[in-house]
Amino acid sequence: MRQQNSKQQVLFGLVLTLLGLAFLADNFHVFDVRRVLPFWPLVLVAMGVLKLSQDADRRGQGVGVALIVVGSLLTLRHLGIFDFRWHDFWPLVLIGAGVVVMFRGRLAWDREGGGDAVEVLDGERIQLSTVLSAHQSKLSSQRFAGGEVKVVMGEAQLDLRQASIEGTAQLAVQVVMGSVLLQLPPDWSVSIKGKPLLSEVNDKTTQPLQSSKQLVIRAELVLGGLELRN
Repeated sequence: MRQQNSKQQVLFGLVLTLLGLAFLADNFHVFDVRRVLPFWPLVLVAMGVLKLSQDADRRGQGVGVALIVVGSLLTLRHLGIFDFRWHDFWPLVLIGAGVVVMFRGRLAWDREGGGDAVEVLDGERIQLSTVLSAHQSKLSSQRFAGGEVKVVMGEAQLDLRQASIEGTAQLAVQVVMGSVLLQLPPDWSVSIKGKPLLSEVNDKTTQPLQSSKQLVIRAELVLGGLELRN
């Protein structure tokens, strides 16, 4: 790691030195610095190549690829070969995030031997995940404590109408291009936290006037839907 940081410092110092020499030569009318300014993004490309050659982890390699792509696009733009505007390409962020989530979901799917996985821990917590499929589950635990529901390009229905809560339960719901339906008892007080992105949350439950049973839902939705019913 120390050797890697040293190489990056040497590269950064070399770039600063070359820039200083170029501007100094321009001040004395020896060299026109405008001739090389369009090529400054190649520094990003060089940093990306260095990152790929030194980092073995996926995060480091991802940063290296990103630097190479950005540097190449900026260079082409400055040379007038390829014109683009950054705000036209912002949906690529969503596409990249979706690909990463689907890739991780696919790995979990392969490990589990199918598109659905449901696990009940200690009869109190549920872990439900479905990828590219539809799934229905029912839980009647009288000490429901929450859990996780993950859906990627699929549908999930969780029936908790026969379950009960002692105090407060927390349920994490993560949806990417899919939908989740939760069927809840009428004596549960429900609160939803989170910021859905291009998604819809539809709460059709009837909130009780007073209830000691509270379900806190932490929703992370991207192009998905969450519906609550009694």
